[in-house]
Amino acid sequence: MRAAAAVALGCLLVGCSGTDRVTEPLTSSPPVPTMSSGPATTAVEDPAIAIETPFVDGEVGSPVSVTGSADVVEAALTVRVLDGDGDELAAIVVDATCGDGCRGTFATELSYFVDRRQPGTIEVTGVGTDGDPALSSVPVVLVPP
Repeated sequence: MRAAAAVALGCLLVGCSGTDRVTEPLTSSPPVPTMSSGPATTAVEDPAIAIETPFVDGEVGSPVSVTGSADVVEAALTVRVLDGDGDELAAIVVDATCGDGCRGTFATELSYFVDRRQPGTIEVTGVGTDGDPALSSVPVVLVPP
Protein backbone atom coordinates (compact mmCIF):
# COMPACT_ATOMS: atom_id res chain seq x y z
CA MET A 1 0.00 0.00 0.00
CA ARG A 2 2.85 2.39 0.94
CA ALA A 3 4.70 1.51 -2.25
CA ALA A 4 1.66 2.36 -4.39
CA ALA A 5 1.23 5.67 -2.56
CA ALA A 6 4.93 6.49 -3.04
CA VAL A 7 4.72 5.74 -6.77
CA ALA A 8 1.61 7.87 -7.11
CA LEU A 9 3.21 10.76 -5.21
CA GLY A 10 6.36 10.47 -7.28
CA CYS A 11 4.34 10.58 -10.50
CA LEU A 12 2.55 13.69 -9.30
CA LEU A 13 5.81 15.43 -8.41
CA VAL A 14 7.95 14.56 -11.45
CA GLY A 15 5.42 13.25 -13.95
CA CYS A 16 5.15 9.76 -15.26
CA SER A 17 5.21 8.64 -18.83
CA GLY A 18 3.28 5.69 -19.97
CA THR A 19 1.48 4.27 -22.91
CA ASP A 20 -2.02 4.68 -21.45
CA ARG A 21 -2.38 8.43 -21.96
CA VAL A 22 -5.72 10.14 -22.45
CA THR A 23 -5.59 12.19 -25.64
CA GLU A 24 -9.25 13.17 -25.93
CA PRO A 25 -11.01 15.69 -23.70
CA LEU A 26 -13.39 14.25 -21.16
CA THR A 27 -17.07 15.10 -21.50
CA SER A 28 -19.58 15.06 -18.71
CA SER A 29 -22.64 12.89 -18.71
CA PRO A 30 -26.02 14.61 -18.84
CA PRO A 31 -27.64 15.07 -15.42
CA VAL A 32 -30.12 12.43 -14.34
CA PRO A 33 -33.45 14.04 -13.38
CA THR A 34 -34.82 13.23 -9.95
CA MET A 35 -38.26 13.69 -8.49
CA SER A 36 -36.94 15.51 -5.44
CA SER A 37 -33.48 16.36 -4.27
CA GLY A 38 -34.30 18.35 -1.18
CA PRO A 39 -35.68 21.79 -0.57
CA ALA A 40 -36.00 24.03 -3.60
CA THR A 41 -34.19 27.35 -3.56
CA THR A 42 -35.85 28.49 -6.78
CA ALA A 43 -39.18 27.66 -8.33
CA VAL A 44 -39.33 24.62 -10.60
CA GLU A 45 -41.97 24.89 -13.30
CA ASP A 46 -43.05 21.89 -15.33
CA PRO A 47 -45.40 22.70 -18.24
CA ALA A 48 -47.79 19.98 -17.02
CA ILE A 49 -48.21 21.49 -13.51
CA ALA A 50 -48.63 25.15 -12.52
CA ILE A 51 -48.67 26.12 -8.84
CA GLU A 52 -50.67 29.31 -8.32
CA THR A 53 -50.48 29.51 -4.51
CA PRO A 54 -48.52 29.76 -2.34
CA PHE A 55 -46.26 32.39 -3.89
CA VAL A 56 -42.50 31.96 -4.28
CA ASP A 57 -40.74 32.77 -0.97
CA GLY A 58 -44.10 33.45 0.71
CA GLU A 59 -44.59 32.75 4.41
CA VAL A 60 -46.95 29.84 5.01
CA GLY A 61 -48.49 28.53 8.20
CA SER A 62 -50.32 25.32 8.87
CA PRO A 63 -52.58 24.44 7.20
CA VAL A 64 -51.11 25.67 3.92
CA SER A 65 -53.43 26.11 0.95
CA VAL A 66 -52.05 24.90 -2.39
CA THR A 67 -53.82 25.71 -5.67
CA GLY A 68 -52.95 25.41 -9.32
CA SER A 69 -53.69 23.72 -12.60
CA ALA A 70 -52.39 20.58 -14.28
CA ASP A 71 -52.70 18.33 -17.30
CA VAL A 72 -51.55 14.94 -16.01
CA VAL A 73 -52.46 11.28 -16.47
CA GLU A 74 -55.75 10.43 -14.74
CA ALA A 75 -55.72 13.97 -13.23
CA ALA A 76 -53.76 12.49 -10.26
CA LEU A 77 -51.34 14.69 -8.33
CA THR A 78 -49.31 14.38 -5.14
CA VAL A 79 -48.84 17.57 -3.12
CA ARG A 80 -46.09 17.63 -0.49
CA VAL A 81 -44.68 20.02 2.11
CA LEU A 82 -40.93 19.60 2.62
CA ASP A 83 -38.92 21.13 5.46
CA GLY A 84 -35.59 22.94 5.23
CA ASP A 85 -33.73 19.61 5.01
CA GLY A 86 -35.99 18.23 2.27
CA ASP A 87 -37.82 15.89 4.65
CA GLU A 88 -41.52 15.36 4.03
CA LEU A 89 -43.76 17.02 6.60
CA ALA A 90 -47.10 16.33 4.88
CA ALA A 91 -48.41 14.78 1.68
CA ILE A 92 -51.77 14.23 0.04
CA VAL A 93 -53.00 12.80 -3.25
CA VAL A 94 -55.49 15.05 -5.04
CA ASP A 95 -57.28 15.04 -8.37
CA ALA A 96 -57.36 17.92 -10.82
CA THR A 97 -60.76 18.70 -12.33
CA CYS A 98 -59.55 17.37 -15.69
CA GLY A 99 -56.64 15.34 -17.02
CA ASP A 100 -55.40 13.16 -19.89
CA GLY A 101 -55.21 15.92 -22.46
CA CYS A 102 -57.09 18.76 -20.77
CA ARG A 103 -55.93 21.20 -18.12
CA GLY A 104 -57.83 21.09 -14.84
CA THR A 105 -57.56 22.95 -11.55
CA PHE A 106 -56.65 21.56 -8.14
CA ALA A 107 -56.84 22.85 -4.58
CA THR A 108 -55.97 21.32 -1.22
CA GLU A 109 -54.83 22.14 2.30
CA LEU A 110 -52.04 20.37 4.16
CA SER A 111 -51.40 20.52 7.89
CA TYR A 112 -47.83 20.22 9.12
CA PHE A 113 -45.74 21.13 12.16
CA VAL A 114 -42.41 22.92 12.49
CA ASP A 115 -40.91 24.20 15.73
CA ARG A 116 -38.99 27.06 14.14
CA ARG A 117 -39.19 29.36 11.14
CA GLN A 118 -37.32 27.73 8.24
CA PRO A 119 -37.12 27.46 4.48
CA GLY A 120 -39.34 24.82 2.93
CA THR A 121 -40.79 23.68 -0.35
CA ILE A 122 -44.25 23.02 -1.71
CA GLU A 123 -43.95 20.29 -4.33
CA VAL A 124 -46.59 19.00 -6.75
CA THR A 125 -45.90 15.88 -8.83
CA GLY A 126 -47.76 13.74 -11.32
CA VAL A 127 -47.26 11.91 -14.60
CA GLY A 128 -47.33 14.11 -17.68
CA THR A 129 -49.44 13.10 -20.65
CA ASP A 130 -46.18 12.13 -22.39
CA GLY A 131 -45.67 9.48 -19.67
CA ASP A 132 -42.71 11.27 -18.06
CA PRO A 133 -42.68 12.40 -14.43
CA ALA A 134 -43.83 15.99 -13.95
CA LEU A 135 -42.73 18.13 -10.99
CA SER A 136 -43.27 21.76 -10.06
CA SER A 137 -42.23 23.31 -6.76
CA VAL A 138 -42.02 26.64 -5.01
CA PRO A 139 -39.68 27.65 -2.19
CA VAL A 140 -41.54 29.02 0.83
CA VAL A 141 -40.88 30.02 4.42
CA LEU A 142 -42.52 27.65 6.89
CA VAL A 143 -43.67 29.33 10.11
CA PRO A 144 -44.55 27.59 13.36
CA PRO A 145 -47.98 27.99 14.95
